[in-house]
Amino acid sequence: MKLNSQVFLEGTNGKAVMLMHGITAGASQMLPMAHFLNDYGYSVFCANLAGHGTYPEDMFHTGCAELIQKAEYDYSLLKAEFGTVYAGGLSTGGCLSLYLAAMHPELVGIIPVSSPLSLVPGTFLSENYPPSQRYFHRSMDGKTGLYKKYHIHYTEIPVCIFRALYDLMDILNDDGVLEQIKCPAFIVQAENDEIAEPWSAQKIFDRISSENKSMYRPKTGGHSIVLADERLEVFRRSVEFLDSL
Repeated sequence: MKLNSQVFLEGTNGKAVMLMHGITAGASQMLPMAHFLNDYGYSVFCANLAGHGTYPEDMFHTGCAELIQKAEYDYSLLKAEFGTVYAGGLSTGGCLSLYLAAMHPELVGIIPVSSPLSLVPGTFLSENYPPSQRYFHRSMDGKTGLYKKYHIHYTEIPVCIFRALYDLMDILNDDGVLEQIKCPAFIVQAENDEIAEPWSAQKIFDRISSENKSMYRPKTGGHSIVLADERLEVFRRSVEFLDSL
């Protein structure tokens, strides 16, 4: 998990982006995107979600409230140092960027990627685990390329952490929450997302109140598109979006 330590990349344009990873992974998952944005002058903070980047047992004490509290804390740190702060992330991290935008109207812009409002049935995240099961084994075997280098997750995952994501999705699905978002938004989700219901991006796009909003829906790339071959187009469009603001 040392490879999932939080990372801050100093930029040159006085603007900061907070990137948050997906549940059960870690900050390293967002490093390729972070380095790309940093090359264009942005300071980037790859933050760990609450209960992540340490020991699996910490997830037993991590719920939705802790995920939100950690995201709020990290945002406050950046806000104290930078006048212009953006937020984004993958999956659960993207959901947290939506939550921050709803609760903090001063947030300048968001880039939620593969952010679920519902999960595809039959995945390890959506499995109905028996009460007696405490862990789910998710092997790191078979990972190659960027997935092996950056998608470093726990192999023994406390299944209770999945409840935190469900509770976060429930908050976003409540009437009036996404509608509070008025900041510019660039929403990304591949059509073949195997984890987040692929209609999530369109629903988010339709519900937020932002006048400046756009959506990128490539046919391929999967859920972890920030590590897939399609990532560079996502990054390029993200820089284009940020620069336009």
